[in-house]
Amino acid sequence: MHIVKKFHAFVGDGRFEEALALFAENAWIEFHGPASNPLAGRHAGRAAIARFFERIGGSFEVQLFEASEFIDAGDTVVVLGRERSRVKATGRVFDVPWAQIWRTRGDRIVSLTDFFDTGSMAPAFEPIA
Repeated sequence: MHIVKKFHAFVGDGRFEEALALFAENAWIEFHGPASNPLAGRHAGRAAIARFFERIGGSFEVQLFEASEFIDAGDTVVVLGRERSRVKATGRVFDVPWAQIWRTRGDRIVSLTDFFDTGSMAPAFEPIA
């Protein structure tokens, strides 16, 4: 669980390079959501994960990203939390709960599966009429 908490501390401080270094070379992130969400899909390998982080910075102004509970199951950690962000393209804000399933091996992250309330996020991506 230590490495997952370390990741959250780095991201909370905007230290994405250090957060990226915690992932194994063949790690992956899967973000469940509709194609309208720029994060949706599976991002396999450290280079793809780096692009995933860049997409976050390019798409959102994160106002709050807060983990509220860590559930430790050894090499698997479940984290519950909340995010509030402004979508740069529309100026709209979403404020949603999320759940993450992390898998680790030794001192490396091997996978992250993200579940956000994408139904509540969707209106923030819709063009302003």
